[in-house]
Amino acid sequence: MIYYKKLQNLIRKEGIPAMKETLARIQQTLDYIEDNLKTEISPQELSALAGFSPCHYSHLFTKTVGMAPGQYVNSRRLCRAIYEIGKGKSVLDAALEYGYETHAGFYRAFYREYGCSPTAYLKRHRPAEPYRIRLDQEGKLLFSIRNARKMLAAWGMDKCEIRDIYYEGSGQVSEHDFQVGEEWVLKLSPSPGRLSRHAELSMALDGEGMAAAVPMPVTGDEQEYLAQEGALFGILCKRIQGERMDGKMLLEQSGKETENHGACAFGGLIGRLHEILARLDCSFCEESNLYDEVLSWALPAVQEKKEISLPENFAAEYIGGFGSLYRKLPRQLIHRDMNPCHVICRGGEMAGFTDFELSQINLRLFDPCYAATGILTENPGKGLTAEKGILLYHDILRGYDREAHLTAEERKAAPWVVLSIQLICTAYFSEREKYARLAEINASILRELIHRREQLILT
Repeated sequence: MIYYKKLQNLIRKEGIPAMKETLARIQQTLDYIEDNLKTEISPQELSALAGFSPCHYSHLFTKTVGMAPGQYVNSRRLCRAIYEIGKGKSVLDAALEYGYETHAGFYRAFYREYGCSPTAYLKRHRPAEPYRIRLDQEGKLLFSIRNARKMLAAWGMDKCEIRDIYYEGSGQVSEHDFQVGEEWVLKLSPSPGRLSRHAELSMALDGEGMAAAVPMPVTGDEQEYLAQEGALFGILCKRIQGERMDGKMLLEQSGKETENHGACAFGGLIGRLHEILARLDCSFCEESNLYDEVLSWALPAVQEKKEISLPENFAAEYIGGFGSLYRKLPRQLIHRDMNPCHVICRGGEMAGFTDFELSQINLRLFDPCYAATGILTENPGKGLTAEKGILLYHDILRGYDREAHLTAEERKAAPWVVLSIQLICTAYFSEREKYARLAEINASILRELIHRREQLILT
């Protein structure tokens, strides 16, 4: 869905006349999509209709709408299909009508978007007729305390105090989470699948004895955790008692800790998390190809930034080094957003994780490597040397290896995974004006890690 903040960013960056022209072109393609959901829609025809190159159109569309063109088309098809199924059309007929070749293909796509089967969804919800998206009217979807309060009525808690959540490490305010009273956190998203994913994984971790933000059922239905207000969805989760992990402290102490404390213990906790996640049904989670994502988007995007100035032979070294290893690396369900603010500590010990909305099937090595780069990103320019960052990385991987037992291929690939993550973060933040400072920080870390990549090799 579209959010008012995204439109504000366009206004600041392009100016009002250019912004209006851009929005008009994107709106034209949204209308075209809505009129042609039952036919094949290619990225090329959408970009041609908007008058942009395919790459530029995809960039503008994603920045404006909040999701890629293909993802948006799939979302609208599913939205239309479930409405018609609710009106009496058979699942197979609706699936075929909206371009899904088999019942199984439709089922998988629906499960990933909504977090449950079409039948289960219809038992709990009465789908409203989908309305056309208008870019000039979507400010009402802003993640605001006002909308959060409306959502809380589903749990009978709309009179409770609501506060923004600030992440101490970065100082940033959460754009989609709100603290409710002292014991609850409300999570909002336009994607019910992301929230359902968080709910299922949190309940699974809680069942394994690991601290997790367990969701509360809506009033009157013990089987339903998801609430809806307009085009937004929400879940209310029990706030985990404790404090968020202090990444700076781990960074300062790197190289000094025992295996049961600090960054090494953090790596071990990630390993135990992966052991639990590997046993779970992950059919509702999307698969991601890290290598393809870097080659098709992140690396070209960073190469275009002349101020970053990648080494001339870096791309060839990346393809030769990582490309030969990628298919040999273990994959499984991972957290995917292993920032320090998503790790909860109690009594000085790490106890569990929050925020599973981005969980996906990916290289398992992604999480421990992302954990290291996330801590570095939150602690720039604080008198901490690059050597400390390298020690932190090795401590986390050492702890992870103790629990998860890295393969020989993973040991060789770890430096490339770290660099892949930094390429993605640099590309992502560079495309978003409000994250200009984070783009600078990640670009600086990327340059430093490339320069020191020999020190990232695991022994």
